[in-house]
Amino acid sequence: MSENQSLLRIRDGRLYWLEPGQGEVAVEDDVIQRLRAALAQRNHQVVFAAPGEDVRMVEVSVTREERRHLDQALPFMLEEQLSEDIEALHFARGKLHDNRLQVAVVSEVCMGEWQAQLGDLPPTLPWIPEPLLLPCQNGEWTVVLDGDRALLRLGTGRGACIELGHLPLLLSSLGGQAPERVVVYAPDDSQRPAFESWADRLEWRRGGLAEALLLGQRSEAPLDLRQGAWAPRLPYEAWWRQWRPVAALLLVGVVLHTGATWLDLRRLDRENLVLRGEVQALYRQVNPRGNVVDAERQLRRQIQALSGEAGDASFTALLAPLGEAVAQRRDTRLASLNYSQRSSELRVNLLAPDFDEVEALRQALVKAGLEAKLENSSRNRDRVRARLSIGGGA
Repeated sequence: MSENQSLLRIRDGRLYWLEPGQGEVAVEDDVIQRLRAALAQRNHQVVFAAPGEDVRMVEVSVTREERRHLDQALPFMLEEQLSEDIEALHFARGKLHDNRLQVAVVSEVCMGEWQAQLGDLPPTLPWIPEPLLLPCQNGEWTVVLDGDRALLRLGTGRGACIELGHLPLLLSSLGGQAPERVVVYAPDDSQRPAFESWADRLEWRRGGLAEALLLGQRSEAPLDLRQGAWAPRLPYEAWWRQWRPVAALLLVGVVLHTGATWLDLRRLDRENLVLRGEVQALYRQVNPRGNVVDAERQLRRQIQALSGEAGDASFTALLAPLGEAVAQRRDTRLASLNYSQRSSELRVNLLAPDFDEVEALRQALVKAGLEAKLENSSRNRDRVRARLSIGGGA
């Protein structure tokens, strides 16, 4: 443990915080705020030291075929070495070499109890077995005498935690496997006789867990117990509680905006219906017959035809010479006229004093460049009614 790292661990059912250079303090109300501040620092790491007596560390050799389904196969590979039902155990693994795995086995009950004791601390807090937090170097074992128990780091992926009374028996069983050097951290020399058989390779240091972690080199990638079903989850519920008021305001804004848009659409739709009715009414004043598809375009085409833009035989091109010719004859007047846009022809009913006056009017239209035909005529008492067909000249 360097100065930028501190530990949380459980002793006697209580949670303690071990800071470098500060000693160990119980996590209570007066400490929790300082702990949260340390958790929020990017340059400071806080880890939870899972009690070593509850975690079993083993190394497993695996084949290339077994790697494909390792998560499912791992519990059954260790089943014969375990006395408990594998369904009640949690397995966490970390890579050591190409064909060997570092495996930690802990009961699901312990995992649940630790999670309850850590409370609402950040879910990203690493859970590292205590033995794996001890320093580890090639050809060296580390032993820490911590109260009535002993923590042992026996290699890269091996470690254990035993009662202090069982230490001599364990040391004698490991005598043939002992490395070149065994480093022991102890508060005093009372347990030195237990290591008498290793006197030639023993290095005794005064201190405890804090001194061992502070002076040793921390593993670059220690095995984290929070894997599989216990893997850290993003705090969606906390985020939801934090952003719920904002989400509610946003929802209200969306609903109000949607409602206002819907009301605007309804209003515009009603206005559109009114305008369409007015357009159709105005169109019917000009053209009472026929279908109304696009009133503006239809009226524009009719105006073009009537204004002379459609050719010489338009309504105005026929009406102007006719009006001038009739105006020169005071006793002649128009009874009715009818214009056919399809045939570009104007039919006129006249009332004249005699037949000569009708013929004079027709000749005047011919001189104006139009084609004028007398379709019929009849005398009614002292006046003559005649019907002319007027079209564009050749």
